[in-house]
Amino acid sequence: MKKKSGLFGLILLLIIAAIFPVNQAFGENEGEIVVTTKVVNVREGAGLSFPIVKKLTKGETYPIVNEDGDWIEIRIGAGKTGWVANWLVGKKSDSNQVKQESGQGIITGSSVRVRTGPGTTFQTVGSITKGTAVDIIEKNENWIQIKHAGIEGWVSADYLKLTKASENAVEKDTMQKKEESEQSLQTGVTLVDRLNVRSEPSKSSATLGKLNKNTTVTVYRIENDWVEIDFQGSHGWVAESYIELGKNKSETKINTTGTTARVTVSGLNVRKNASPNSKIIGSVNKDETYQVLQTTGQMTQLQLSDSKKGWVVSWYLEIENAEQTTKKKKIDVKGSKITTIHDGTILRSKPDGNSQIVAQVKEGETFSVLGMEGDWYSIKLKNGQTAYVAGWIVTIEGNAEQIQRPGVEKYLADKVIVIDPGHGGRDSGTVGVGGTLEKNLTIRTAELLRDKLHAAGAKVILTRSSNTYVPLPSRVSTSHINNADAFISLHYDSTKDQIASGITTFYYHDYQQNFASTLANSLGSTMQVPNRGSRYGDYHVIRENNRVATLIELGYLSNPVEELRITTNEYQETITTAIFNGLARYFK
Repeated sequence: MKKKSGLFGLILLLIIAAIFPVNQAFGENEGEIVVTTKVVNVREGAGLSFPIVKKLTKGETYPIVNEDGDWIEIRIGAGKTGWVANWLVGKKSDSNQVKQESGQGIITGSSVRVRTGPGTTFQTVGSITKGTAVDIIEKNENWIQIKHAGIEGWVSADYLKLTKASENAVEKDTMQKKEESEQSLQTGVTLVDRLNVRSEPSKSSATLGKLNKNTTVTVYRIENDWVEIDFQGSHGWVAESYIELGKNKSETKINTTGTTARVTVSGLNVRKNASPNSKIIGSVNKDETYQVLQTTGQMTQLQLSDSKKGWVVSWYLEIENAEQTTKKKKIDVKGSKITTIHDGTILRSKPDGNSQIVAQVKEGETFSVLGMEGDWYSIKLKNGQTAYVAGWIVTIEGNAEQIQRPGVEKYLADKVIVIDPGHGGRDSGTVGVGGTLEKNLTIRTAELLRDKLHAAGAKVILTRSSNTYVPLPSRVSTSHINNADAFISLHYDSTKDQIASGITTFYYHDYQQNFASTLANSLGSTMQVPNRGSRYGDYHVIRENNRVATLIELGYLSNPVEELRITTNEYQETITTAIFNGLARYFK
């Protein structure tokens, strides 16, 4: 009996060991997570559709038990575990682990431009000559982020050769480097009693509850004539006319008393409040001048007439008569040299984009700097003539700082963008004529788009960052729980007709139509494939989504010619740039 009992005990021990890994049985963990956001939900399973079992707060740490795709299983008590999304937590570094450097690379082009982000739409911050060794920070298939002699930015992967050590050290996936940034929030005070709070920005939507007069609320954003507010721990909408908006908590107003501004574009929208999403109340035209009342963030308030004032995007204004403006700055740039970074760089007679053209010069030409007026350098030509060149289209050597002109990326700063790479895991999606799997192509596109948006200052969340299956409700939940400013689901199309070609952008709800149309226009003006425009589509990820959302079919894998084009680096770069520009245009 003793022998049988011992044998039974050994068998039981082996079964337990098979079910519970040794590291769990003896309390050894796979590291720890630290909560990096204000509140993180712990769920029963690895997905947003599972029930919440616990809430964690920022700074708390818990042992890691297991990982599954974008989810981490943690120990939350004696014999209890739960799952958290990896984009909401960080991993505590092991003190015994040696941190690897990203490595180095060698510039192979004659004069390679360094940009603020991974794409040609980003501003140039300098150039590096052939043969220069640079430190590598991170990379994707088309662009590499580098650092050299005080210059940090992105260069085209075509002009950089990695050392062997670097090829092993640089990781393509940058999801672990995502930073949580607090949203810029406003406060507001209700002006009437029993103010209806609705589920959507529409009088016909469901009423969530009511607010009394003089109630202070947190404001997330303004959309048309509606204001999105915090209501009982969730989000709701109230009519803008019944709420008085307060000062933005994270923005500082700049005193611009006595300052005037000249409008630099025609048809610039004037808005009711200091938000690019506020109601449009009029427009102003190029070369018109107005008194500046105040500047808050990226918006400037103008005195339009004796009784009317409004807000415009500061980017399209040229400030005049202000002590703090660059025109009044006295910067000693004598002895510095500038180098042109574009072929056909225009030199003008005055420091003004509308002045007479003096000459056009090639890329790489160098000139001595005589002085600086605003954002323009005065230089001397070989014939002794003085000319002016814009500071943002040249690089400078000397004491002066590199001038950067704001680009479209300014509109994307702090926006929450959820990118949904279609399919994944056991769901391969469509299969191209040449064997291309849709699930692999969508994640590739998503990563390139993510890098561009991240460089522009947007908070980017992927519904999946690896080859994992994510249920459709979980993808939608990612949009809701992160209060996404935009949700984009990426797909590639297929049909029995192997000649079918082009890009189609879908929406379901009316409040999504403008977003889909804006992206469709950007894609149509950029891509050399048929643009099928924006149209209604009954897809779960946009139908069940209460945020601004779209689903884009980025081309036909069933077309053998289009499949070859779609899978090229050039197409992937161009398509993600078009979406990036479309997003910026939508938030403009």
